[in-house]
Amino acid sequence: MADTRVQLEAEDWVRCEWLPRQFNQQFRRERLRLTAGGVFDFDAVSADDTIVANISTSSGVTAGGKNPAAKIQKLRADMLFLLMIQAKKRLIILTEKDMYELCRKEKVNGRVPNEIDFLLAELPDALAAALKEAKRKASDEVSSGRYGN
Repeated sequence: MADTRVQLEAEDWVRCEWLPRQFNQQFRRERLRLTAGGVFDFDAVSADDTIVANISTSSGVTAGGKNPAAKIQKLRADMLFLLMIQAKKRLIILTEKDMYELCRKEKVNGRVPNEIDFLLAELPDALAAALKEAKRKASDEVSSGRYGN
């Protein structure tokens, strides 16, 4: 089964290193109450509780070069949950430039709520390389038929 530790390490880097530099405050993971009454675990909530974000390390294309429909649906679900909380800023932080460009295009085309902003957090080279390798291994697992057997 694919090892997701590198994705978690990338998310941690965005939350603990990148976001504090962008917004001059610390961020934490947090389960927040939704306006509909339920709860959702957000990847990053600012110390002053005004900024809430979800972080994605997904690529904008699949290993086979196709549109990443399932990954886009996951981001749409994240956007829905962001709309269901009280926050001054609602962010989707992306670590892959191709996914960032795809999301920006969706926003320009009016397919993303105005309340949601996308930011690109470029990972340090070593972490980006490790993430790319982890994704390659996961893709190899799926394409070889080992996944789920």
